Amino acid sequence: MSRRLRRLRARRGSSLVIVILVFMVLMAFIALGVDYGAVASARAELQIAADAAAMAGASGLPNEAIAKERAMAYSEQVSIRGTPITLADSDIVVGSYDRTAKVFTEGVTASSDALVVTARRELDMPISSLFGYPTVNLTAVAGGGATTLGKMPDLVIVQDVTTSFTDEIERAKLADEALVDCIHEKADPDSKVGLVAFSGLEKNLLAPSGLVSYASSYSAVKSKIQAIKLCGHTGMPSCLGTDQAAGFHMGKAILDASTSDVDVGRALLLVSDGAPTGDASVCTKKKGAYSTAAAAALCPGWGNSPTIPKIKASTIALRNAMEAKGYDIYTVFYNETSDATQTSFMKTLTAGKGIYLETPDPDDLSDLLTQICHAYTSEHPGLLF
Repeated sequence: MSRRLRRLRARRGSSLVIVILVFMVLMAFIALGVDYGAVASARAELQIAADAAAMAGASGLPNEAIAKERAMAYSEQVSIRGTPITLADSDIVVGSYDRTAKVFTEGVTASSDALVVTARRELDMPISSLFGYPTVNLTAVAGGGATTLGKMPDLVIVQDVTTSFTDEIERAKLADEALVDCIHEKADPDSKVGLVAFSGLEKNLLAPSGLVSYASSYSAVKSKIQAIKLCGHTGMPSCLGTDQAAGFHMGKAILDASTSDVDVGRALLLVSDGAPTGDASVCTKKKGAYSTAAAAALCPGWGNSPTIPKIKASTIALRNAMEAKGYDIYTVFYNETSDATQTSFMKTLTAGKGIYLETPDPDDLSDLLTQICHAYTSEHPGLLF
């Protein structure tokens, strides 16, 4: 009898060990199932964040700073377990992508057209931690590139020709030419461009139409740019201060009169070297009439006294009116003295998908306008990989 009891007890002990082992194996499988589901869900969300960041960043190319800023902002719109995805600067690499060879090459240039985003997240594993696996590191990679479409938004180049640009006007003209050449090369030939010169007054350099296509008028536009001179010269506005409002007024009027499909879009590019300066002569009437359409529209509201605060307010109002219509405004500012106050004002003039670029070196103007070209002709970003 005692032998049987001992055998029964041994069997019960063995069964208990087996039950415990089976329970532990079952718990391990449950842990793997629960945590694997969490990992799969988190990995999918992380990929969404990387994709969104890559596409958003591509819309800011070729400017590295803007591309990274947009990528970071969009990644944070995706959360995992309530915590937004945060990208480090090093997680975003700008370069160029060879679509034929499908090869990405790191390196920032004036024609950078792609970036790679790597999103990372350390995920807690509450059940698996019981088995010695407390966390798992997840990574998602996405490549974004700007795809050049055919017809670009109608674009009016608004060029400052004030006397403060005396030493730089030739380089500004070369920059305008570089922009036109770049757009002509990348965009549909039927895309349209306009050209305005301004000082305290404004002049439509492609009158009477205002907008012409690259297909029919590319050479004519280049000739008009090459013929630009400082204010006061034949065909240029009089030298009466600096008034971005005058340039904006003319640019907006040209875009408002566009006969292109609404879906094509409208854009304005301001190239200037400083914030407004007032000159009362702008509002002087000759034979009972103001000199230009902008003066006729703005001077009555100024009480015929164009002070700097009034000019700034009118410029912002025109900028807001264009933004309300869905127009994009790009701004390139030659800031010789690195004046922070002027920078602050000039930045406020950018609108929509437009970008702001600044330099204290006039030799950089062509590079900046080439960047504008790539941003302007690459508004529809997509995923490369």
